Amino acid sequence: MMWYTHVVFGVLFYLIAVLFGAPMSLINIGMAALGALMPDIDHPKSYISTKLPGGTVMPRFVEHRGATHTIEAAFLITALVGGLAYWITDSYWLGIAFFIGYISHLFADTLTVSGIKWSRFSSFHPRGKIRTGTRGEGLVLILVTFATLVLFAYLLLPEETSRNLGWVMLMALIATFAIIGKKLKRLK
Repeated sequence: MMWYTHVVFGVLFYLIAVLFGAPMSLINIGMAALGALMPDIDHPKSYISTKLPGGTVMPRFVEHRGATHTIEAAFLITALVGGLAYWITDSYWLGIAFFIGYISHLFADTLTVSGIKWSRFSSFHPRGKIRTGTRGEGLVLILVTFATLVLFAYLLLPEETSRNLGWVMLMALIATFAIIGKKLKRLK
């Protein structure tokens, strides 16, 4: 999946966690988005590798969709990032948000034809039907962005969203294409 699809998955997964009691906070949503990008630190041309200082070092040592695309890496990298975030902010929620984003990345990559091995200790290698950078991914991006916007509206204004669901869905659909329209044009 492309980086922007991963970001939207990370935000959606965190908003689902908000439904179950996680705090609604922009910094937590941002950490989930960062976590959703982090597994691709193993690819030299990934968004996170090109933006993060020293990001091009990791791809020299690990293969893409290898070690960083496992549940073990999710726990290890979350412990590092979450520990640092806790030390700075005294809040464990940033680490949890990061972990949720990381897991969303693994889930999204499982939907692709390449799939991933969720653990280095298992031969289980689930694969989906989506090809990265194609219209199939575009459809997934549309659906996930739409769901994210509707859920965000519900979390901010639950009664108004419930009362005006048709209008909320129409606005979410318009916003979906306004937000990701240029990205969809790039897909094959």
